[in-house]
Amino acid sequence: MRLVLAGLFLALLTIPTPAQDQRGESAPLQALIVKTPEQKGKAEALIPSYPIKTCLVSGDELGGMGETVDALYGDRLVRFCCKGCVKSFNKNPSKYLPKLETSAKPAS
Repeated sequence: MRLVLAGLFLALLTIPTPAQDQRGESAPLQALIVKTPEQKGKAEALIPSYPIKTCLVSGDELGGMGETVDALYGDRLVRFCCKGCVKSFNKNPSKYLPKLETSAKPAS
């Protein structure tokens, strides 16, 4: 009986958590579309300091294709023109984040 319980315990330890991929490595950070009241409150607090008025992926004006899609990338707000751009961003965030970081720096 102890052997069975020990085996079950070890099996549970090997099940990947949602933050891990199948190899047991940490899953890459993803931009999550703002949905919950808590997320909405956080996003609304960050909007005034958001440095650009265009979609980070397409370059289109925010709100030009309808309602702006707000997402949280970790603790950071990222704004998009549509949900399709969120998917594109999540495929390669490092391609788009420098645009946001460059825009956030004060001119010297």
